[in-house]
Amino acid sequence: MKKSVRNEILVTVGIGLFFLLFLSPIIIALSGSFRELKDTSSYLKLFNNISLESYKEAFSKMKYFRSLKNSVIITCISTCILLVTCSMAGYAIARLKHKLGAFFQIFFLAGMIVSAQMSIIPMYRIVNKLGIGNTIAAPICLYVTAALPFSIFLYTNFIKSSVPVALEEAARVDGAGVVHTFRKIVIPLTKPALISIVITQGVPIWNDFFFGMLFLSAPKQKTLPLTMLNFIGDMENATQWNTLFAACFLSAVPMLMVYMFLQRYFVGGLTVGAVKG
Repeated sequence: MKKSVRNEILVTVGIGLFFLLFLSPIIIALSGSFRELKDTSSYLKLFNNISLESYKEAFSKMKYFRSLKNSVIITCISTCILLVTCSMAGYAIARLKHKLGAFFQIFFLAGMIVSAQMSIIPMYRIVNKLGIGNTIAAPICLYVTAALPFSIFLYTNFIKSSVPVALEEAARVDGAGVVHTFRKIVIPLTKPALISIVITQGVPIWNDFFFGMLFLSAPKQKTLPLTMLNFIGDMENATQWNTLFAACFLSAVPMLMVYMFLQRYFVGGLTVGAVKG
């Protein structure tokens, strides 16, 4: 056997084992989600006594459709506000001349250094002073604020590398104003960057647990990730692992469906991060 063929086989086997290692927890959780509620046998017995009881219990306890609606509303509003603000700010910074544009770019870039969790105390006090605590406006404002630095950085670099200034100058010669040029020329050319921002920031907003736990205490406001708390046990009641596994997969279904229908946009949008600024 040639050395190159042997190396290829070893690499393939290694990748396969590595893949199984990371896939095994998902398989075990999926198997556990199909168990009966009172089944306490070893979870290594995969797909033993298959039942939908755990999914029925999880669906009911999560108030699934209400929680799904809350997740969709918060994610869509946050993402739309983020796209509008980062596109306008990114375009302005990219086209500012001299050192002013570089200053603002560094200013927003510095925001990526400080995580949202580090500044949670001042943000919590500001939210309460604004009177938007315990409303969906609180996490929406925080999601947009936390996502702005990276989004502006990505959008600014994409404009500098992919949108020729000559097109904008030609539009101005034809009588187009700044707003018209931005809407009709810049936005269509920067759709890949906008898609990338939706992917890289929209998915974490959908999956967020931290901000929702702090600012959404009413049951009717809870998003899908927050409903996981309903299945965590305490000193008197043990954790219902079968139901918790089922709830996790029910929470993942909407995002999986979005990925199935928009797969080509996901793949194309993620490559924008490799654009050289």
